[in-house]
Amino acid sequence: MKNGKPESYPSRIISFIAAFIVLLLPILYEPIASGQDEFSAGTPAGVRFQSNHRVWQLGGYVTGGFPPAYEIHSSPLHFNETLYFFNGGLQAGRLLSSPKGPGFLRGRPEAILEVEPLWLAYIPKQTITVYSTLNQSPSRSTIQSLLYHGVSVTPLLPRWNFVRRDGQRMTPWLELGSGLLWTTKNFPQGGGPGRSTNRINFTPQVGVGEDLFTTPTQSVDVAVKAMHISSAGLGEYNPGVNVTLQFSVGYS
Repeated sequence: MKNGKPESYPSRIISFIAAFIVLLLPILYEPIASGQDEFSAGTPAGVRFQSNHRVWQLGGYVTGGFPPAYEIHSSPLHFNETLYFFNGGLQAGRLLSSPKGPGFLRGRPEAILEVEPLWLAYIPKQTITVYSTLNQSPSRSTIQSLLYHGVSVTPLLPRWNFVRRDGQRMTPWLELGSGLLWTTKNFPQGGGPGRSTNRINFTPQVGVGEDLFTTPTQSVDVAVKAMHISSAGLGEYNPGVNVTLQFSVGYS
């Protein structure tokens, strides 16, 4: 909060859009030179780099994120709040078929499983401006820091790997799925007597990323995800977190 007014997030939105565009560029444009698709050292001449032929994928990753505009509604009061996410997880995947599809849509489907034994949501100490639906003048209040612990599992995360040709060292992908989140206390904030949130939430999500291969079987993985967190009505009160942006880096 600045001067008692809700924090503005245009720079974060611009950063997300820029990251999204950068990750999508390899889908639309092939490498400038075919030599970029091969290892220059340790690879015999004429042997192509088969990065997109790794059938199994096993690895780990770390994630950080935030909701662009997180607003708490607890009738008759509502206010904007700063919230951050920090996660660490493991990932397993398996390619399901050979390359299929026309043009830049050509690719390979993959089934992904993600488990995050370390899931943290952190609300820092902050001063907020509280508004009332009863048309009273807004007031200022201080929120103490709060940390949520949890575990998240996404059992089925279909992914499409864009494979334009054998030998590409960068494999962009697009995925869509939903997971399950359990926290040690009700998440998110909000509600009151008889109107509590829930420890169990669902995490529908869509993501875009790239596998950057360092060897034919190993890659550095980067991604950007948009994720919704909601209990789907399991609790008496379901404010949810409409959209969170998750930025991750990992190694497989």
